[in-house]
Amino acid sequence: MRKIIFIFSFITLHTFMAEAQEKLSLTDAVSMALKNNYSILISKNTAVIATNNNTAGNAGMLPSLSLNAAGTKSSNDTKQNYSSGLEVDRKGVPSTNVSAGAALNWTIFDGLNMFATQSKLKELQEKGELNLKLEIENTVAQIIASYFDVVRHKEILKAYENAIDIYKERVKIAETKFSIGSASKLELLQAKVDLNAQRSALLKERTAFNNSKNNLNQLLARAVDIDFEATDSMVIAYQPKLDDLKKTVRERNYSLLSAQKDLNISSNVIKQTEAQRFPKIGVNANYNYTRAENNVGFLLLNRNLGFNYGFTLSWNIFNGFNTSNQIKNVRLDYQNYSIRLNELKSQVESALLQAFRNFEDAGELLKLEEENLFLAKENVTVGLERFRIGNATQVELKEAQKSLDDAVNRTVSARYEAKLAETELMRLNGELVK
Repeated sequence: MRKIIFIFSFITLHTFMAEAQEKLSLTDAVSMALKNNYSILISKNTAVIATNNNTAGNAGMLPSLSLNAAGTKSSNDTKQNYSSGLEVDRKGVPSTNVSAGAALNWTIFDGLNMFATQSKLKELQEKGELNLKLEIENTVAQIIASYFDVVRHKEILKAYENAIDIYKERVKIAETKFSIGSASKLELLQAKVDLNAQRSALLKERTAFNNSKNNLNQLLARAVDIDFEATDSMVIAYQPKLDDLKKTVRERNYSLLSAQKDLNISSNVIKQTEAQRFPKIGVNANYNYTRAENNVGFLLLNRNLGFNYGFTLSWNIFNGFNTSNQIKNVRLDYQNYSIRLNELKSQVESALLQAFRNFEDAGELLKLEEENLFLAKENVTVGLERFRIGNATQVELKEAQKSLDDAVNRTVSARYEAKLAETELMRLNGELVK
């Protein structure tokens, strides 16, 4: 009775754990990464900083207005002798000084530096957004690879579990043959050895399966020991054309777009540096109030209240050719960014062509391996029946089983490689993140 209760409790607990296991789709994994991944969170904050910096005030287009005020009260011992013979000698004489004012300063011309700065800030904001998309894109590619690595090990594990049933059936047949004297004990022992070897491979694959789950949890920035079931299967649905990819890659590839922003920013730096050759003109206005009170002396009260305004002009005529040298250097920087952009275009086009070929080859290989897997399954089925009736040797059946094991591994690996090739092709063409 206790044994029955134990078995019932075990089955109930196992069922509860299976139902409680998290169902994780690829979409859920990507959404979780977008919320929790540390690199993405940092890139988001960096992009927001660039957006906050893109203001007219930061570009120097707006005036500055400041208010200031001060007040002092003092008590002094005063002794004064005048030429008229008058003498003043008092202790603890109070005096009060109060001042307040408002100052407005506005640069109205700086050699168009403010407009170049505003354009630069806009480019920096857009580059921050592109870098965020680039970080998201790379993270999504990692998530896809890690997620389907879990699926890959899951499929291999399932295949191993199914294969063990065949190995068990082979042991039963060998036992039956041995019991009736139609087979030697050596055949039975070899069948059991092969079964244990398959069980060992199953345990190793289960370890790899759990490790792949841990790796995905780490990318999702959550506890690595959270158990889950990957619900999506590896489906290859992307059907691109190379000619179309060549046309769109320069418009969609985030690395190229980010490099173009670097070139645009460098162009604005040239304009900012060239602005140093022009004069700077500014206007200013001040409104001031001062009041001073003294209990001794000729001036007992002094109060001023008024408004004044004016302009400023500054022009650096000569500074030892430093400005000219700076302009030469920033133009060389611009050339370097242009060279890097052209180099990156060449690298992306080469990577695109290679990725497309890999994708096509992976698709062809997958078709071949799937066909081979079908044949290997049929071969094992036929071999097992022939072994059962004594028309096939144990060596022949073992060879068929090994062919099936190899075919399973190759097929699942081919499907995984095809998925990675698809992901890389979409990443290069900027289609992983919209």
